[in-house]
Parts: sequence; structure tokens; C-alpha cells
Amino acid sequence: MEKPAAAAAALKLLSPQEWESLIDDFHYGGDRRQRWTSSNYKGLSLLQLSLSTILRKDFPLNLKLHLIVFLEEYFLLDDDDDLEAQQVLTGLVETLRVLIQSPIDGVSLTYSLKEQMMVSNTSIFITLTNDDELLHIGGGQLERLTELLLTVVNRPNHGQDRQTRAVACECLRELERAYPCLLSEIAGHLWGLCQSERTHAAQSYVLLFTSVIHGIVMWKPNVSILNSSIPMVPFNVPQFLFSDPGNSGNGFNKDISGTSYKELRRAMSFLLECPQFLTSCGMMEFISMILPVAVALELQASLLKVQFAGLLYTYDPLLCHTFLLMYIRFLYAFNGQESEIADRLMSISREAHHYLVFRLLSLHWLMAFIGLLSMNQDLGKKKSVLNMGLSFYPAVFDPLALKSLKLDILAYCSILLGNSSSPNAAVQSQDTGSGLSVVKLFEDGLVSVSAFKWLPSWSSETAVAFRTFHKFLIGASSQLDTDPSSTVVLMESTIFHTLQAPKLAVEIYEKCREQSSANSDMKFDG
Repeated sequence: MEKPAAAAAALKLLSPQEWESLIDDFHYGGDRRQRWTSSNYKGLSLLQLSLSTILRKDFPLNLKLHLIVFLEEYFLLDDDDDLEAQQVLTGLVETLRVLIQSPIDGVSLTYSLKEQMMVSNTSIFITLTNDDELLHIGGGQLERLTELLLTVVNRPNHGQDRQTRAVACECLRELERAYPCLLSEIAGHLWGLCQSERTHAAQSYVLLFTSVIHGIVMWKPNVSILNSSIPMVPFNVPQFLFSDPGNSGNGFNKDISGTSYKELRRAMSFLLECPQFLTSCGMMEFISMILPVAVALELQASLLKVQFAGLLYTYDPLLCHTFLLMYIRFLYAFNGQESEIADRLMSISREAHHYLVFRLLSLHWLMAFIGLLSMNQDLGKKKSVLNMGLSFYPAVFDPLALKSLKLDILAYCSILLGNSSSPNAAVQSQDTGSGLSVVKLFEDGLVSVSAFKWLPSWSSETAVAFRTFHKFLIGASSQLDTDPSSTVVLMESTIFHTLQAPKLAVEIYEKCREQSSANSDMKFDG
């Protein structure tokens, strides 16, 4: 392999052991780092020495990978005056070119080395050119870096390097995110690559094309995604990238033209057929880009609903979360299905074979879902979910964290149920027509924690029980000390009158005394 022209002749070549010592000392900082920088192992000199070492055939492969990561960390944090961004980018891109064009031998050069070099080059480039002035300076290097990555990507269906091509797609996606519309002029070529790719790297190709479409819709450049007259390689940075996006005379439009609108809708119809290639993480990123595009293009929400409604019935938290993101964006498309969604979220929490974190997450979603419905003026929708309160009670073998969260939902439902009823206490105590009332929620909630009275007063279960009492009692009242009506509301509430029942009051009083005594003993011992 050939070496970069700017070789580090002034510095002594380091052995693998010396490189390990240098990397450790730079991470440690202080005097240990000063020992190297005082010998001119810094700035461009160290960069050139590092790049030439990466290309050495007699250097250990694992240490090459560590050295690439070291370059990324060091040159992102270094503030030396002699470090010129242009020279850094030139050296990095030239080294990447040598690695990409060199054949794999499995010893001194592997696919993992190429992939790490692509990732680090992209990261360093984006960081060093985050300023518009530096972007103008490094525009030529941006073209070279993008062209190298496109060269790797432009080999669809080659199974041996599929992972490397996927990494190159991710690097291009990060460049597109940092510089919107960078790849907009070659969107047609990327579309063709998506259609040709059949390996597992198809996900990266689809996400890359989706990000390009997202940038075109959001920034509205004057491009045609079906126009293939502009070659993919050699690559040229679009001139409008250096202009003001707000100026329609510099390659950007204020609105999407009729022709572009048809092309974008055609691209969207293709993308909506691609979820089969996506993992759960890929699906989440895909939906996050598709939703704003669908809104901007005024697509019918029913198209997305038919395509992605089944995500709620999967056993993957990411896919369920993705469905809820779509639901929030298109509430009107799911009109009348509120009870079905709430029932599904509740059923997830009841299925013991799920991980506890998934069951807890489903309850958090359910609480937010109920809160979203409570802001709706349609009382019928809200009560249709509140009437499911009988299914919110903790089960006997539920973990304590799950019981606590279910009791929180019961307390929250009692607040919403009280607010949706008449302020008259007598009316609030009446059933809503389905056997559900504020008092019933509270009394049945007490049954759920009744077994906790046999536990010590300092136990977590006792804390959960009193936390539930607290939420039921003062949840609906004002939390401001200056509001005199909060005490009146509390004293006149039906739950407070329920607590005044002799037997229940005695049990709670005794438990409070035990807990107070335990807290006093702990304080005295401390």
C-alpha cells in the first residue's frame, strides 16, 4: 500500500508498545501527555505519523483500530494553533482512499479496518466543518469523501462486503443530516440502488434514500429525483449548499412544484413498501422521517394506518412506541379506536412472559394515553377508557413496581372521573353507568394493598400503600399553599368521607403510628 505524500519523516517511528503508551498517556493527560507533546508528538506531525502507521503492513491490526479511534478522539478535542483543518481533512481522506482501493488480505487490512476508517473520517469531517466558513474551505474534501463512500455503496448485492456497504450508507446518511440536500441531485441513483439491493444491507440503503427524500421535502431544493443526468461518480457538491436556504433564487423553492410533488409521492409509495427490510430500530428511524414527509405531501393518514397499525400488536417495545408516535401525529385517523389501543396497552402489562421493563413501559404509555384523551372535549371517548378502570387493578403476583404503577393509574383515573362528573359530592359518588365511581376505585384500590398491613411499617410495600392514599386524597385538589379552597375540597370529597369509616380509620391510624414510631427510632439511632 502506498503512503500519503506528507510522511512524518521528522518523527521517529514508534513500536506497537510505544503507541499503546502514547495513547494511554494522551488519555491520562497532564505530565504524561506533556512528555509526548514536548517531543513534537502533536498536531499535524502526530497526524501524519498516525496515518502512515495505519498503512503499515507490519503493524498489528487491533492496534490500527485503536489508533483510528484515538485520532477521532484527539483531533476532536485538540486546540493547537498549528492544526489546520484543511490539512487534517486532506490526510484523512487520502488515507481512506488508499484503504478502500487496497485489496483485503485478512492480516494487515480487513473490512473492519475500512469500516472504522470510514466512520472516523465522517465524524471528524462533520465536527471540523460545522462552521460555514470551514465548509467552504473543505468543500473539495467533502466531495472526495462523499465520492469515496459512494464508490463503496455503488456495488449492490455483493454479499462479501455487504456490512461495509451498510456502514458506508450510514456515513452518507450522517453527512446528509449534517449538510441537508447534499445528495439530493443523485436521489434517482440512490433509488435505483435501493431497488437492486437484496442483502441485509437493504435497510441502510432504504434509510439513506429516506433521509434524502426527507431533506428534499423539508428544504425544497430545485431538483428532480427522477433525473439521472447528473452522475453519481464523480460527485460534485450542489452549489446551492453554499447559499442561503431561505433565498428561493439560490436553488431553493418556497413551495414544492407540481412535478416534484408527483415524483415525491411516487418515491413515498416505494418507501411504504420497504418496512419488510427494516429491523425494529430501523423502523423507528424510518417512521420518524416518514411522518413529517407524509404531512408535508398531504398524504392520506389511512395509508400509514393500514401499513403500520399492526405494530401495536407486536412484542417489541420499539415498534409499539413507533405506533404511538404515528397515533399522536394522526389522531383523527384512529377516531373510535381509543378503547382498543388502551386495552392492548393494558394487556401487555398483564402478560407475565414479557420483560418487566416492557410491562412498566406499557403502563407509562397508558397513563400518557389517558392523559391525552382527558384533554379531548369528547367526554364519550374519555369515559370509554375510564370505564376500563376495573381492569387496572394489580394482580396478586405482580411485582411491586408494577402494582405501584397500576395504583397510580387508578388514582389518576379517579381524578379524571371526578373532574368529568358534577362537582357535587353526592353526584360524584354515584356510578357512571358502568359500575365505576371514584369511591369504588378507591375502595378496590385499598383491597389491592390490604395485605401490606401485615408487613413492617418501614417496608417498601407500606410506602406504596400510603403513597396511594396520598394520591387518591389530594390528587384532584390544588397544590398551592395560598389556595384556601384546597382544604375545603379535600374535606368535602367522597374519598375523605369514605376514610372516616370507623374500621378503616382505626386501621390507618394504627399503621400511621407504627410508621411514625419506626421513623423516630431510625432518626434517634442516627
